[in-house]
Amino acid sequence: MELLYDNFSSVFYGVILRIVRNDEIAEALLQEALLQIVDNSSRFDPSKSRLFTWMVNICRNLAIQKIRSEEFIGQ
Repeated sequence: MELLYDNFSSVFYGVILRIVRNDEIAEALLQEALLQIVDNSSRFDPSKSRLFTWMVNICRNLAIQKIRSEEFIGQ
């Protein structure tokens, strides 16, 4: 997890922040994304995508889910 954070967190955070446009929400989603990446690492299929792309898509999808949520829309 530390290696993942040290090497990729700034990129992941940037992807998330561009979508949600809120620092606090982006930080929370980054943490959630890192946990999902670690928890679902066994699901990664290198024949379907590159590891970096797979990880960025997890971040992107979480951010999109957040902005589509009723909680976010009601702010």
